[in-house]
Amino acid sequence: MSAGALVTAAEIARLANVGRAAVGNWRKRHPDFPEPVLNAGGSPVFPLTEVRRWLREQGKLTDDTTTDALWVALDAGHGRPDTLELVADVATHLRVPGSVDLPADVRALLGEDAGQRADEVIESLVERAFQRQQRQHLATPAGLARLMVRLAAPVAGTVLDPACGPGNILRAAGHAGAEHLAGQEIDPVMARLARARLAPHGTPDIAVGDALRADAFTGPPADAVVCDPPFGYRDWGQDELRTDPRWEYGSPAKGEPELAWVQHCLAHAKPGGAVVLALPAGVASRRSGRAIRQALLRRGAVRAVIALPAGVLMSTGVPIHLWVLRKPGAGGAGPVLLVNTGHHQPARRGQVDWTALDEEVLGAWHEFGATGAVDTVAGRRRTLEPIDLLDEDVDLTPARHLPPPRPALDPEALERTRLHLSRLLGELDGLLPEFTTPPPGARATTTIDDLARAGALTLRRQVGPLPTSEAGPGPLVLTGRDVSTGSVPDTHFVGTEDDDPIHLRPGDLVVPLLAAGDGRPVTKVMDGDDVVLGPNLQLIRVNPDQVDVHFLAGQIRASSGQAASSTTASGVHRVDVRRVEVPVLDLGRQRRLGVAFERLEALDSTLGRAAALGVDLVSQLTEGLACGTVAPPE
Repeated sequence: MSAGALVTAAEIARLANVGRAAVGNWRKRHPDFPEPVLNAGGSPVFPLTEVRRWLREQGKLTDDTTTDALWVALDAGHGRPDTLELVADVATHLRVPGSVDLPADVRALLGEDAGQRADEVIESLVERAFQRQQRQHLATPAGLARLMVRLAAPVAGTVLDPACGPGNILRAAGHAGAEHLAGQEIDPVMARLARARLAPHGTPDIAVGDALRADAFTGPPADAVVCDPPFGYRDWGQDELRTDPRWEYGSPAKGEPELAWVQHCLAHAKPGGAVVLALPAGVASRRSGRAIRQALLRRGAVRAVIALPAGVLMSTGVPIHLWVLRKPGAGGAGPVLLVNTGHHQPARRGQVDWTALDEEVLGAWHEFGATGAVDTVAGRRRTLEPIDLLDEDVDLTPARHLPPPRPALDPEALERTRLHLSRLLGELDGLLPEFTTPPPGARATTTIDDLARAGALTLRRQVGPLPTSEAGPGPLVLTGRDVSTGSVPDTHFVGTEDDDPIHLRPGDLVVPLLAAGDGRPVTKVMDGDDVVLGPNLQLIRVNPDQVDVHFLAGQIRASSGQAASSTTASGVHRVDVRRVEVPVLDLGRQRRLGVAFERLEALDSTLGRAAALGVDLVSQLTEGLACGTVAPPE
C-alpha cells in the first residue's frame, strides 16, 4: 500500500477510542469529515492521513501515540494478508534500522525517535496482533510463561524453547536472569519477531525450522528447557523419526506428538537440568502413551504434574497440565508432586488470576523442593512415590490421585439458608393468585406494531456495538443474556454521547431477541435509571396514559407462538415483539390484569429461588451427614 493508506469506520473508531456509531454520527454532523472512497468490496473506506488530521483538529484524537496510528496503518493491510508479517518488519527495523524496506507511511509514523522507544512500540504492536482469535493459540500467555520459568528456576546459563513462537517464554526467561536464550520456530515470521523482541537480552539464537524433523540444536545441552509445544496434530514426522535416538523412553505413537516433544526437550537438557512443558491434560492418561509415562517415572524424570484450571488459554477450553521434569543424572527416582488448581477457574476464558495461581503452585513447588514432600491438602495437592503411580494405566492426572475434599460446611450458614428457604416458602402462599372465570365474549385485538404506529409506545434497539469495560464509572450495560438468565449486568459503558447510547428509564420494558426452549419470551420492567440498553435486547417504552407496562409484559410472556419469528440451527427462537397480539382493553382493565401478571412473575421468581436454594441445602446436608460434619438433633 502506498502513502495513501485507507481505513474503515471500525478502524477510525479504534483510533479515536470510541464506538463505531460515533463515527457514523461524525459523518452526518460534520460536513468537513473526510470523504469516503469505495474499496473492492464496495464498503466505504477513508484516507488515513486525512482522518488523523481531522481527528486531531477536532480534539478527538485522544491518544495520538506512535503505536495507535501505526497499528491502524499496519492493520489496513499494505497489500499483505498477514498483519503479523508487517509487525515483524517494524520490529526488525527498530532493532536494525534500514534492514527492512518499510512502506513510506509506516516509516513516517515511526519517526526519528522510534528507536529510542523500540521495546514499547514492539510490545504494543505484538499485544494487539495476538489479541485476535486466529493468533491467540500461537502465543503462550505472559502469565503462563512466567509461571513455567519460575518452575524451572533458578534459570542461568542457556534456556532453550524448541517451539518458541514469538518468544514469550524466552522473554520471561531473560527477565529471570538467563544468560543466553535459544529457540526454534517453524514459522519464519514468528522467528523474526522473537529475535527482535529478545534483542534486549543479548544475542538470541533463534533458528527457523521444525524442531522434531530438523533439530537445529545438536550441540551442548541447555541448562533448562521450557516449552509450550503445539498440540492436536498428527503429522509430526512419526514415520521418518521412528528410530530417532531422542526416543530414549519409547517411540511415540502417531497420536502422541506431545510425548515426542517431552523426549525432545529432555534430550536437550543437561543431566539434572530442569524441563517444563505445558501439555494438554489428555497426555497424562491416554492409553497409547502408557509405556512412555512408565519409563519416565521409572527413570526419575517426572518431578511434578500440575493441573491448571480449564480456560487458562484464550484460544481453547482444553485443560492444560504443566509437567515439571528433570533430565536423569545421578540418583534414582524420587517422589512426584501432584497439584490440582481447578478451583481457580477463571470467570471468562483467558482471564486468569495469575497472582493467586502462582501463589498456590509455587508455594507447593518450593515446599516440595525444600523437603521432598508437601502436606496433603484434599483435592489440591500431595506427593506420591513413583511406585504408587505405576499401576495398569500409569495415569498422571493429579485429580485421580488426590483425596476428595470434604465439604466445608458452616453450621451457622446452613441454618441461615434453612431460615431463608422457610421464609421464601411462607411468601409463596401470599403470591398465589385468585381468579374467576369471566363471561364469554369476543375480544378485539391489536399488535404491538400497530400500537407503535398509533403512538401508544415506541420500539427501539441498540444499533452497533458499544464501548464497554468491566470496570469504570459509566452506567451498566444491560444485555439480552442478563435478562434471559436473571443475572446482574457486569460491564460498564465507557464511551461518550457520540456513541448514541440508549439510557433506560424506570418503567421501560426490555425483551431479549432470543428465547430458548419453547420460545416463550422473557421480559423485564426496569426499576432503575443508571443502565444503558445493550445488545440483543428490544426496548418498549409505553405511554402510561394508554398502555400499562405490566399488562403488556404479561401478554408478551404468554405469546411464545406469536413472538417466535424463526428458529436458529441450535433450536433457539428469535423473538419479534412487533408481532405479538394484545387485547384492546381500557386502561383500568389493563392495570388490573397488570397487577395479576406482576404477581405471577413474582411467584415464578420466588419459586425459582426457593427451588435452587432447596437443591443446594439438600446437597450440602446430604454430604454433611455422610461425612459426619453435621448430625441430626438428639
